[in-house]
Amino acid sequence: MRSIIWKPFPKQIDFMKRPEYEVLYGGAAGGGKSHVQVMDTMIFALKYPKSKQLVLRRTFTELDKSIIRTVMNLYPHKIFKFNSSTHTGVFINGSLVDFGYIATDNDLNRYQSAEYDVIRFDELTHFTEHQYTYMLSRVRGSNGYPKQIKSSTNPGSVGHQWVKRRFVDPAPWGNVFIGEGGLSKVFIQALLQDNPFLEKSDPTYRDRLEALSERDKKALLYGDWNIFEGQYFDEFKESV
Repeated sequence: MRSIIWKPFPKQIDFMKRPEYEVLYGGAAGGGKSHVQVMDTMIFALKYPKSKQLVLRRTFTELDKSIIRTVMNLYPHKIFKFNSSTHTGVFINGSLVDFGYIATDNDLNRYQSAEYDVIRFDELTHFTEHQYTYMLSRVRGSNGYPKQIKSSTNPGSVGHQWVKRRFVDPAPWGNVFIGEGGLSKVFIQALLQDNPFLEKSDPTYRDRLEALSERDKKALLYGDWNIFEGQYFDEFKESV
């Protein structure tokens, strides 16, 4: 049986323990976002028998080459089986994890009658606000288990502005606030330096991020949400 040796760092632990209805873990590249989503999925599944979760990427190709590969590498085969034709994983206690995608609004129809305890968006800024808010309605059930939307992302891409408006602007990171419909929300800022394991195992990764264009460096190295594509104030800083 494959054994898992994983030592989450503090912000990953914070993400896993958060009880708020909407949780976003986002910021710089290398902050351990996808990894903690995968591990948090397993922990929830094992804690709540016959629970149902959905993990989403924008396209299935992205899902297959990131989340699913990580799942197959980390989850012990003795307790988890993956059906590649249905893209569904089943744990030994009956908990289910569907791996899906929403490339266009038409793909929302496949989830019209679905219900999940937890829905997870990986790279949330790749989705539109309509796609996200529609899926809020799919988090439901009478089993008494926690109900949440847990997302991870870098700044940038098509959904940058609405994600920033929904999670980043209302309160300093780590502070819980109440948003639309009385739903509790929290944003956890992830930075490269939060992940000591990556910096130790790949010490030149920071140098490669330093070599990016100024805008990409702000997003991926510094996790800077104040990047405005095509707008006048390119050097906007919240502190100023």
